[in-house]
Amino acid sequence: MLRYVIRRLLLALPTLFVISLLTFTMSRFTGAGLSAELYRGNPAAYLAEVKKLGLDMPLFYFELTNAAFPDTLYRIFPFEDREHLAELTRQSGNWPATSRLWQAVTTELDPDLERISGPALVGFKNLRNLTGTDKISSALKNLAWQVDTIRAEPLRLSLKNRLANIEKRLAELQMQRQIWKLYVPTVHWYGHQNQYHRWISGFITGNPGNSIVTGKPLLEELRPRLLTTLILNGAAMLLAFLIGVPLGVWMARRQGRPEDVWMRTLLLFLYAIPVIWLGSLLIILLSRQDIGLGCIEGLNAEPWSMSGKPFWTWAWDSREKFVLPVLTLTLHLLALMAMQMRGGILEVVKQDFIRTARAKGLSENLVYWRHAFRNALFPVITLFAGLFPAIFSGSLVLEYLFDFPGMGIKMQTAFINNDYAVLFAMVMFVAVITILSNVLADLLYAWADPRVRLEKR
Repeated sequence: MLRYVIRRLLLALPTLFVISLLTFTMSRFTGAGLSAELYRGNPAAYLAEVKKLGLDMPLFYFELTNAAFPDTLYRIFPFEDREHLAELTRQSGNWPATSRLWQAVTTELDPDLERISGPALVGFKNLRNLTGTDKISSALKNLAWQVDTIRAEPLRLSLKNRLANIEKRLAELQMQRQIWKLYVPTVHWYGHQNQYHRWISGFITGNPGNSIVTGKPLLEELRPRLLTTLILNGAAMLLAFLIGVPLGVWMARRQGRPEDVWMRTLLLFLYAIPVIWLGSLLIILLSRQDIGLGCIEGLNAEPWSMSGKPFWTWAWDSREKFVLPVLTLTLHLLALMAMQMRGGILEVVKQDFIRTARAKGLSENLVYWRHAFRNALFPVITLFAGLFPAIFSGSLVLEYLFDFPGMGIKMQTAFINNDYAVLFAMVMFVAVITILSNVLADLLYAWADPRVRLEKR
């Protein structure tokens, strides 16, 4: 059994690896909120933030590119400048000539730019935003005319010298094109000093990074929400299983009778009602003092972070607040569990070994609970494997209705605030829970039917 569990988990690693790659790629596409304006205003603060986020490292263990690009392109900041340099390199294939042109364009212009204004100032600032050599050449011609209109002789000569240097580097780039390098594949190996390694290592070691909005560690942000959602959904799943499975057997034994028909109608009605309606009806019935029973006081659970208590103390003190959300989700899931169990039992009792058991004179209780029960659990186990991750990641409606501080509400606020670090961390958590639920389902299959072999013989 242990070897099977280990092997099953190892087989799940490639899936988790692919999911982590996709999640990491999406997180890079969203950016880190760093703009070129921040770099221009405070380069030191910009670079400090880059280093803090680990963006000063290559993306992955290796990079598949072509011979035109160097292995140090990831060191260029801000990101906008890196993109412009990459585009110029793709047009020429000559990285050394491109970098010399770029150096001429971006050489300390600040002292001179402080003394000019108008079109000349705009022209010099826009040079670094141009990626086509033809556009740069045209812009230089316009700048030459604008510089000639400057009356201060020293300033005019200084700017002319800068323009001449840029024109020289541009001419070198246009004459020394090496387009063939763009068709020569090259692999740059970076080792473990890369952004993905740092990112995935953080998840494995329990330090997946910090929230972009609050600046707090993601584990500190998500752990109470994760535990709250696990308690909520875990309790609902357990109750739905403990009630739905015996109920399904009871309905199967009374197939076609009025009690079976009425129970199926009731269960389908409960399942057909949207969760938000079902929860609202329970609030009116159990919480309202005027038109309901009023047996549950208060609905909104105080967030754990505001209570100042240890998490489990907070959970115990808020236990009454869990009743309605757990009951709502349990009633919603109960129909699925019971109907799946009923269908499984009815399918199993048609098989030959059940007829043999009855022919031996076994009681109906033994026939159903000893011989048919385990074999009929397969649909329920399959339902569990797919349902638990789904309700875990999709409990937003329920948490919103009861103002419950779980993962659903956290996902909503993170999306509204563009806190992508939190969103992608939650994607990884849901992926891990999905894998673990499928492993648990395999173990339950083996327990339900001894014919399921856990190891190759």
